Amino acid sequence: MQQLRLIGMSSFISLLIWIVADVSMSEKETIKVWISVKAAGADDMHVEKTESNQSTFEVDFTGPKSAIAKLRQSAPLRVEIPITPRASGVYTLKLDSELSSDPNRFPDVIIQEVKPPTMEYRVIRDKTMTMPIEVVHSELEYDTEPIVEPSEVSVTLSEIDLEAIDPESRRIFLDADEHLRTAERGKLLEKVVPLRPVVEGFSVHLDPEYVTLRAQIKEQFRVETLPAVPIRIEASMDIFNAFDVEVRDAGAILTQTINIKAPAEIIERIRAGESKVHGVISLGADDKTNPDEFRFVTPRFSLPTGVTLVGEPELIEFRLVSRKNDKPAVQTESP
Repeated sequence: MQQLRLIGMSSFISLLIWIVADVSMSEKETIKVWISVKAAGADDMHVEKTESNQSTFEVDFTGPKSAIAKLRQSAPLRVEIPITPRASGVYTLKLDSELSSDPNRFPDVIIQEVKPPTMEYRVIRDKTMTMPIEVVHSELEYDTEPIVEPSEVSVTLSEIDLEAIDPESRRIFLDADEHLRTAERGKLLEKVVPLRPVVEGFSVHLDPEYVTLRAQIKEQFRVETLPAVPIRIEASMDIFNAFDVEVRDAGAILTQTINIKAPAEIIERIRAGESKVHGVISLGADDKTNPDEFRFVTPRFSLPTGVTLVGEPELIEFRLVSRKNDKPAVQTESP
């Protein structure tokens, strides 16, 4: 029993000696630490390192061998330093005091030196304001200027960026042509479109991000030549029964070449024969007053909706010729 007590006491003393030796034998180690910053306590604030700053720092630690060994096994170490609310601007962190401020960050060790010793960061506070939407266009032609609804939006951007933007340029631009290049012409259009979250080259956050664009694009007209358009004569039956219509050029066919102006899609339908075009000469009672005399008449043309005639039609010279009674005379015998 006495031997067991001696063995236990010996083990305890050995453990105590080892602990005292570990504590007393301080070790120094240089370990790379990746350091970043984050905003804390303000939704309208964010922080970032300045462009000239590096991310990795060399930190000299001293402490018991076991604590240093744990740090070495965890390398590379990462630390994120919270930045409490403050005004927009550039600030400098003294890293040895910042890294030592939280005792739970590197327990049981002492930070002797950080190289480089400081880190510069920028605080950016956001500003929210209302800006108008300006609708622009350069290629398409519109019956009325295109508009958007709503006509203004809430814009959130950094105070630093806002100060760099001229007050006259604080607006959101929307290019109507960009969204309506393939839209139907001549029809009132309504389309929900996204806004570009940019003001004078600075990225912003918009609320709302989409607006309704209303516009009516002018139809694209085309001038087309139609050859040999047929011309027909309209008259009452008593004229057709009593007269023949004779054109000055006896061998001419009643057709005419005309020029029309219309939207491209309508012209294509005419060329394909889906829509018809013809001319008309209307004869009435006045035309019977001087039969057998040539006169000039302007034909009118029946055109599909949306089509107009370019220039004046050619005059046609004609006359009405009385029809002769072709019945043979009745012969009577003399007594």
